[in-house]
Amino acid sequence: MSWSRTLKIRQMLRTQIEAGEPIALLFSDIRGFTALTAQEGDRAAYRLSRQHDEIIQERIDEYGIVVKSLGDGIMAAFETPLAAVQAAVEVQQAIRLRNRATPDEPIDVGIGIASGTPVMSDIDFIGHSVNMAQRLSAASKSGQILITDAVRDTVSLPAELSVAPVRQRVLKGIGAVRAYEVLWLEEVARLSDRRDLVTVIVTRQGTVVFELAKETKQDVHAAIESLRSARSEEEGVASAFLQRLTARWLRWLIRSSYGVADVAREVPMREVSMTYRAGMLRLRIPAGTVLLRGIRPTDAERLRAALDAPSAM
Repeated sequence: MSWSRTLKIRQMLRTQIEAGEPIALLFSDIRGFTALTAQEGDRAAYRLSRQHDEIIQERIDEYGIVVKSLGDGIMAAFETPLAAVQAAVEVQQAIRLRNRATPDEPIDVGIGIASGTPVMSDIDFIGHSVNMAQRLSAASKSGQILITDAVRDTVSLPAELSVAPVRQRVLKGIGAVRAYEVLWLEEVARLSDRRDLVTVIVTRQGTVVFELAKETKQDVHAAIESLRSARSEEEGVASAFLQRLTARWLRWLIRSSYGVADVAREVPMREVSMTYRAGMLRLRIPAGTVLLRGIRPTDAERLRAALDAPSAM
């Protein structure tokens, strides 16, 4: 985007805010960025961040402006909530294509969108709507786009998009809020576990998409890696041994509770098999088994029917 166009959009945003008209704020959040930095080093993390920023910059430039890069995400501003949603959808679509081409180095991104009349400085935006968008991006699953009540009520989506309520989110510094997910995939069926940590989506393209909550893929694995890497000379032989043993136990506990947290974002339907018993649904994929607890029989049957249907590919 040219500097003159950026200035023009910034001026339009300022005019809207001064007139009391809401603008839209968007935050993206890269999943696993902290763990990647610790495990692969700063250069690998920087390379991932640059790829993320390039993908997002190109799509956002069509609808609004990038306010700033956050290293593990970006902040952007738009004149309308619809423009923010359209940009977010194009970002997730572009990341999906990129991950299909490079499955060994995926980028997982959660996006949050809010609207309001923040205080606008020369280089930044400050206010409740900014905090809301940032917290929603952190609370979203990989591949998700979460929006607020206000955005849902004011945006008229094109026919290929829709929204669905998600479980109430408790956002840091804000409290419990009602949020909605923008459904941007061509879905045949979807199912979430009881705690809303994993969502399974069967698409019309003959694939199964996994949306994973942040803690299942990032925070837990960061803790495990920290325990596994305990060194005897620093922690003491007994302490290091106990920490490594705890890491193994945690990994077993996580697999028994959530399934495989390293699961790919999208796998072909032909590589997925399903079993269901007493509220426990197991999806076997090449990486292992994904477990979903608290599933009703009717929901399990609906997912089974989708998986058993002829592939669209």
